Amino acid sequence: MRGAIKPVRSRAADLDCTNPGGGNLVGLILPISGAAQQALPPDFVTRNGDGAATTLDAMRLVEITHAPATARRDSLLAFVEQLAASGGSRPLSDHLWLDLKDGDGTGSISVSAADDGGVIALAHIARANEGSVVEVVVDPELEDVPEVHDDVLETAVDTFRGDGGGHLTWWTDAGDEPAQRVAERCGLHLERSLHEMRVALPLDSRATVTTRAFTPDDADAWLRVNNAAFADHPEQGGWDRATLAARLAEPWFDADGFRLYEHDEEVAAFCWTKVHDEMSPPVGEIYVIGVDPALHGRGLGRELTLAGLDWMTDHGLHEAMLYVDGGNVAARRLYERLGFDTQRTRFAFAGTLAG
Repeated sequence: MRGAIKPVRSRAADLDCTNPGGGNLVGLILPISGAAQQALPPDFVTRNGDGAATTLDAMRLVEITHAPATARRDSLLAFVEQLAASGGSRPLSDHLWLDLKDGDGTGSISVSAADDGGVIALAHIARANEGSVVEVVVDPELEDVPEVHDDVLETAVDTFRGDGGGHLTWWTDAGDEPAQRVAERCGLHLERSLHEMRVALPLDSRATVTTRAFTPDDADAWLRVNNAAFADHPEQGGWDRATLAARLAEPWFDADGFRLYEHDEEVAAFCWTKVHDEMSPPVGEIYVIGVDPALHGRGLGRELTLAGLDWMTDHGLHEAMLYVDGGNVAARRLYERLGFDTQRTRFAFAGTLAG
């Protein structure tokens, strides 16, 4: 049977208990075996429908942290990496992954569900450009994935409200009626979509412009172009040196695959590629592509796309992927003309939530 309790603001007053792992045990869902009970504070009890205290039956635990202690952070990272190993790709976007791994906890919220075997679900919120972003990952082997998913998501959203609220975007692979219902309960509405597109390599065409590899000395010039190109973008805009440095420190980063185009001896456009070695066979990704708005209309978007694809081809890759905003019709048409097909679509439900 399902024993979920919502929302967190109504249950936290009764169930909030400090956890040595670095967070708060704020809820109980779904029966588990007795081993996990031993980790609970001895006075941790639930209440039945008539308000009388009862002994704790075997349950799963929901835990909230803002700046998790090392042991808890490591357990959450291990959970995500375990899902990545079994699924072929990391289920958290890079922005949220880096915030979970290296962030200082400012504006972050991690809500997990765990049983006696460890973490089984995670909802993570991180600050982004002019707002915050949340994503949810759940062990796909569970029999009740939708229920657990919604529990950690709604708890994270309620905690976000309790911390003062603000603009929140939930990214998900589901855009169906159940997703719309839970979004509505959270005060969110469908705002954007993101298409994953793929193409076989090599293409018949190659770039006609000259590009070069990124160097550390290009950081400020690249940030200028990126932030101008993505001025209104909730995740890619508003980067600073620290944001860039976190990406450059990732094990997948290859400066040679970060292609820059210069105009009048200044960085004017770029195509940043990423190789997914965890996929079999490996797949190249156009990670970010941008053009200085002052040079729009010169066909540089197509040329830089080709430059990135050329780099992938020259390094032995046979398939490329990219993500494009559903509202960017011009970019989608460009990629379709180059042979890209849409493989899947992600959905962004968003809203400004009062504290």
